[in-house]
Amino acid sequence: MRFALMISGVFAGAAVLAGAIAYVLLSGELTGRLRQDVENMAGNLAYTLQNGGPQDLLEQIDALSANARDGSAVAAYIDPQGLKIAGNFSPDHPFAGHRVLRVGRDMTLAGTPTGVVPTDYFAYGLQTNQGWIITGRDAEWVAENTEVLLQGTAWGLGVALILSIMLAVFIARRNETRIERFEDVLLAVGAGAHDLRVVDHGHDDIGRLAGRVNHTLVQLEAGIAAIRQVSTDVAHDLRAPLARLRMRLEPHVLADQTPVGLRDDLGRALEDLDGISATFDAILRLSRMQAGLVPLQVHAFDIAALCRELVELLAASAEDAGHRFTTDVPPTAAAYGDRDLIAQAILNLADNAMRHCTMPAEIHLSVKARSEGWLVSVTDTGPGIPAADRTRATERFVRLDASRNTSGAGLGLSLVTEILRLHGSKLHLSDNSPGLRAEFVLN
Repeated sequence: MRFALMISGVFAGAAVLAGAIAYVLLSGELTGRLRQDVENMAGNLAYTLQNGGPQDLLEQIDALSANARDGSAVAAYIDPQGLKIAGNFSPDHPFAGHRVLRVGRDMTLAGTPTGVVPTDYFAYGLQTNQGWIITGRDAEWVAENTEVLLQGTAWGLGVALILSIMLAVFIARRNETRIERFEDVLLAVGAGAHDLRVVDHGHDDIGRLAGRVNHTLVQLEAGIAAIRQVSTDVAHDLRAPLARLRMRLEPHVLADQTPVGLRDDLGRALEDLDGISATFDAILRLSRMQAGLVPLQVHAFDIAALCRELVELLAASAEDAGHRFTTDVPPTAAAYGDRDLIAQAILNLADNAMRHCTMPAEIHLSVKARSEGWLVSVTDTGPGIPAADRTRATERFVRLDASRNTSGAGLGLSLVTEILRLHGSKLHLSDNSPGLRAEFVLN
């Protein structure tokens, strides 16, 4: 918008400059023509005097005076002694050449002109052997024409300026709207919607930029899809070897002849294998969801009853970890969705809270009615997540610095986000003061 207004200002300045140049040129041209006209008038009268004598000159001056009763033209014949013989004005003194005469100061009109009395005259004096011939033209003619030019220029400039500003504002608004599409798409892509593209059918620089951005987004999406596919393939291909390795190690853990120290080491190895297998299962599950291969079993269920079941399931684990698990749910809360997937999402949020909170912490699960549906919240009194890291925390394999010393692969919140996306909802992370508040709305 600032650029558009600046362009309009430059246009207005250029138009004013062009008008000023035209005014100077036209004023000079009109003045030159008027001076040439009075010079020609004096020359014609001098020719009459030379060829027809004083009597013809007097008759011609009288005719000129009769035809110019409005005072637009004046003429005078002055003898060699400086006395006026004929004419409709008297100069203060005879002169030769061009002069500008002011009525009342440099000249006196013989009578009162009809209409507006002129104030200034462009005059020309011509000296002959028989005296001076002085003619003049009203200078108002130049002023009137230049005034018409100024008014026309002002009106034209005003209309052109208004139209240019309207056009500039229209173009600026249109380009701002197009640029806002870039911002919306790039923000959405940054938030994970990698399939979005900039819709712009323009053939200007912005349109070409949209095409280049879309080409870059296609390459970005292909790269992300390739990385996801690699992780999925690795997880899929390693599940069977890990299962076989576990089957080989487990008998040695259970065998009585295995030394106690070796048995403990093998037990911890089995726990690590279980953790790796759980991570691979989570990767495969997340990949299937993102690929649209997980069919939703949508039906009506009681989310309040589901939350009470989950609390009963998690209360013992929370108590063993030194936490306190509480709940606040209504007697019934009818919702629509895949009950098993929603249960998985709530379990992941609760497990995330129990693993990352230093004991003793209070973990609270609540279900509240909202105009848009049921608000499910899992809050804790742990360290929380900084506001700058909350969006990144829902991405694959992201583990913040505060959680480096805890178990997990950074897939829990990613699974929750994808489950909620399948249900048309979003995970919202906020500050619980202290701790973290994770919530979503389910219809």
